[in-house]
Amino acid sequence: MSRLRWGIVGTGGISRTTAGDLHLTENLDLVAVASRTAAHAEAFAAEFDVPRAHGDYDALFADDQVDVVYICTPIGTHAEVARRALLAGKHVLLEKAFTTTAAEARGLAALAAEEGRFLMEAMWMRFNPMIQRVLDEVAAGVIGDVRTLQAAFGFTPPPDRVHWRPDLGGGALLDMGVYPLTLAHLLLGIPDRVEATGEVRDDGLDMTASVFLRYGDGRFAHALTTLAGPIDAVAAVGGTRGVISLDPPFFLRDSYRVLSVPEFTTRSESVALEGRGYVPMFRAVGEALADGLREHPLRPLADTIAVLDIIDDVRRQLTEDGTPA
Repeated sequence: MSRLRWGIVGTGGISRTTAGDLHLTENLDLVAVASRTAAHAEAFAAEFDVPRAHGDYDALFADDQVDVVYICTPIGTHAEVARRALLAGKHVLLEKAFTTTAAEARGLAALAAEEGRFLMEAMWMRFNPMIQRVLDEVAAGVIGDVRTLQAAFGFTPPPDRVHWRPDLGGGALLDMGVYPLTLAHLLLGIPDRVEATGEVRDDGLDMTASVFLRYGDGRFAHALTTLAGPIDAVAAVGGTRGVISLDPPFFLRDSYRVLSVPEFTTRSESVALEGRGYVPMFRAVGEALADGLREHPLRPLADTIAVLDIIDDVRRQLTEDGTPA
C-alpha cells in the first residue's frame, strides 16, 4: 500500500502539538489541513508545511487527495464532525476523548462499520512503547497478579481553554480523567462497580472526580482528576509480588520502576520516545490500514466505549449526589 495521505481537522492546541509528529511518521504524508476559516487554515499550513488548506471541514472531507482525517476539534463536536467524515468516505482517527457519551461512540462505531471505514480513538498512551512494555511485564507475571491501580491527572487550564466550556465537551473527566480510567481498563478490564464523588458546577461542568472501581476479590482501581488545581500525575500498578511505578505524567513517560517484594529490590527501565510521543500511534493506524483492518487491535472501539460507559456512570453519580446538573 502506498503512503497514506492525511488531513488534520482543526488548528488548535492539539493540532499544533501533533503536526510535527505526523511529519516524522514514515508511512504517511500530511497533505491537508482544515479550519473554520480559510485564514486560520492557511496560517497553519504555512507554519507546519502542509500543502493544502481548506477553510471548511467539509471541503477537506471532499478532497479526493486525502485518505485519512485526524479530527482535533473540541470534544463536544467530535460525534458530528466524525460522522460527516465517515459519510464522505474517509478513515478517521478521532482525538480523545472520543465522544462526550458512550451512546455517541456506539453510533459512530455502527456508522464506520456500515461505511467500511477505519475508526479509532487517538488514545496515544496505548501506543507509547513504555506503556506497552509495562503491559508486557504485567502479562509476564513480573509483579504477580494485579490487585490495584492508582492513577491521577489534573491541572487548572487557562480561562480561555475549552476545558471550561460544557457545551464543547469540557470538564475534567473527558479531557484528563480519560487517561487514568483508560489505564485502569487496560490493566483490570470492566469493573463490577463504580463509586464516584466529586464536584460539578451549576452549568454541569465536572470540576473534580474521585473514582473508585471495584473488580471483585478485593481488586480495585482509584482514578483522580480535577480542574481545581495541579495534582501529581503518577500511576502505580500493584501486584501480589511487586509494584510498577510511573512518574508524572504517567501517560507520556520514557521510564518506569519495578519494585519486587519481599526482596524489596528496585529495577529501572527506559524506552526511547519518538517525537512528542504520537509517532507510534500514527504509524499504527497506517499499518492497520495497510493490513485491511477497520479497527486497531490495540485500541478497538469496544475498549473506548467501555471507558465512556464508566465516565457516563461517574457523571450520573456526581449529579445524583445532589450536585447541580
